[in-house]
Formats: sequence, C-alpha cells, structure tokens
Amino acid sequence: MARLPIVLAAACAATLVSAAFAQAPAAAPAVAPHSCEKPEFPGRVAGDAKIRRWTNEFKAYTECLKAYVAERKAIIDENAKQMNAAVAEFNKSVPEYNETIKSLQD
Repeated sequence: MARLPIVLAAACAATLVSAAFAQAPAAAPAVAPHSCEKPEFPGRVAGDAKIRRWTNEFKAYTECLKAYVAERKAIIDENAKQMNAAVAEFNKSVPEYNETIKSLQD
C-alpha cells in the first residue's frame, strides 16, 4: 500500500508537466517599427545641390535601417540562445526526473 502514494504522486507530476506544455505560448511582445524617414526624391529637374542633399539623406536613411536590423537581429539571437538553453535544461531534467520516479518505484 506504501507504493500507492508514490504512483499517485508520479501520475500527478506527469499530468502537471504535460499540462504545462499544452498551454498556449505567451504572446510575443510588441516590437516598435523603425523610425527611419525615407527622403523623397526631388525630381530629375532638381539642381545638383538638391540631388546631393537627397543622396546624403538617402545614405543616412539606409544606415538607419541597417542599425534597426542589427538591433533586432541581436535581440533575436539572444532570444534564440536563451530558448536553446531552456530546451537543453528541459532535455536534461526530464530524464533525471524519470529516473528519480523509477527509483522510487523500485
């Protein structure tokens, strides 16, 4: 009769673990769009000074976009690193848990 509480505890724990994974994933946090302003082409008949200014503004615009992408990529990479660490911990912990439960049943 002493094994019954252990078996019940194991069954409850297994149910809790499976329920935790059955939950819907958390909503992704809101991500602000880039704030880079694309310059408007002044037209073919614009003077050289306007074309040069537009060229410089367009270069600044593309640098702004590159910086935004680099920032987002760094966050994505860190998220992936942390997610992979959690998966590895899960993969290591579950067999340990199963072995512990098995040893309690012996």
